[in-house]
Amino acid sequence: MKLIKTIAFTTLLSLIGCAATYTPPVSITPDMNHNISGSQAALLRAAKQVLVASGFQITNTDDSAGVISTASRDIHLTPELADCGTTMGLDYLKDNRTSSKIGYGVLVSDNQITIKANMSATYLPGNDTQSITLTCISRGILESELLAKISKLVK
Repeated sequence: MKLIKTIAFTTLLSLIGCAATYTPPVSITPDMNHNISGSQAALLRAAKQVLVASGFQITNTDDSAGVISTASRDIHLTPELADCGTTMGLDYLKDNRTSSKIGYGVLVSDNQITIKANMSATYLPGNDTQSITLTCISRGILESELLAKISKLVK
């Protein structure tokens, strides 16, 4: 009986091991608010074209408010692109068993555009006992690339 309890306890500890050592990200999302010469209509049009060309499905758009939202899509995030936390000092994004997604929110007004990346990740997706939902914070690289494409299209 003691052996069964020991095995059960050891199994329980191994199952919650990664979740118990998860350290969420401590970085701060960079401000992705940029001035780009152009009217709100021209910037919205360029942003929509770039988002669709980049494989994003636009789920909501309000031209009068200057708002665009996209659905999340699968993307391979790396530690250079995002901070999704660590376990025992090891970055979850270095592990090939982490699945990640990104979607965008875009705010546009005359001569100004703001891009917000909405990132999420799951460690061991589909594993009923060890799957962990991770909090992710962008490092601003993907947003900067998107802004550069929009800016190039407007000019």
